[in-house]
Amino acid sequence: MEKDKGRVLIIDDEMYIQEVLKATLEEAGYDCVCVGTAEDALTALASQHFDIAFTDIRMPGKSGTELLADIHNVYPDVVVVMVTAIDSAATAIDTIRAGAYDYIVKPFNLDHIMISANRALDKRRLERAARDYQKYLEQTAEDRAAETRRLFYSMTQVLVRLLDLKVPFNSGHAVRTAELSRHLARELRMTDDGVRKVYLAALLHDVGMITAKDLFLTKAGALTDEERQHIREHSMMAEDVLRPILDDGEVLKYIRHHRERFDGTGYPDGLKGQLIPLGARVVAVCEAFDAMTRIRPYRSALKVEQAMSELRRCSSTQFDQHVVAVFEDIYRRNFGELNHLSAS
Repeated sequence: MEKDKGRVLIIDDEMYIQEVLKATLEEAGYDCVCVGTAEDALTALASQHFDIAFTDIRMPGKSGTELLADIHNVYPDVVVVMVTAIDSAATAIDTIRAGAYDYIVKPFNLDHIMISANRALDKRRLERAARDYQKYLEQTAEDRAAETRRLFYSMTQVLVRLLDLKVPFNSGHAVRTAELSRHLARELRMTDDGVRKVYLAALLHDVGMITAKDLFLTKAGALTDEERQHIREHSMMAEDVLRPILDDGEVLKYIRHHRERFDGTGYPDGLKGQLIPLGARVVAVCEAFDAMTRIRPYRSALKVEQAMSELRRCSSTQFDQHVVAVFEDIYRRNFGELNHLSAS
């Protein structure tokens, strides 16, 4: 005899039925508890673990059918077998539809009881194994996702560092732009996920410049039309550089379109107004502000007020007027914090 096969709750108002079921199932290795009402069954279920419940349909107080609904809703892991003197196909169908696993008619054959109990236990074990396997798959997927995020974060830091080495006078620009963009995106009531995507786009918006020629990046004088076209083409390469490692279309769009102009004369696609993704409009303002307030080989750094004035002057032509207004507002309200970020 196999011991500890499972725990069974027997619910029947007839003591004789309780005793017969208990003796039969315990002989087969099941651990049994007997109660006479649905109310007592719910009390037992609340304090003890059971794998299977054998319940009569007609009992004093709450019926077995009502008890079945309670068990199905509150204790879905318990497999329920209905035992009743009602020999009706309609009743059997109704109980199965309500969530019962099996239906046995009194007077019952003890072999049928054992077959039903063993099948119910097998169902319970299979369901548990399936849940455990699903949890394993979910945990594995979560672990892999975490590792992917870690590797992507490391790659991001490498790209930003390479860009800083490529253009020393621009060192820290990506991080500062990303922090400013994060603040601005939150003030514009973007979702948490949207803020994260804007931050990432701002951090990586210039990585295509890694492929540009050093001579053009560090030139002290004005660029020729040919040299400007060279810089423009390479600034657009960020999307191509990042696509193999960044599986996020929105972030890639923000990066691709941060050089668009609100009046439609920007690049690469000449998007105009609200057709430019909001994340790209945010990055455009923050990137321009940080660039203007930093020293470049071809000019001195502008003061904050001068940079703000330039942003306002270019509102509705180069930049989204609303985005500029919100940026100026949060900068003035949080000047110490944001000034620290832009100077770090």
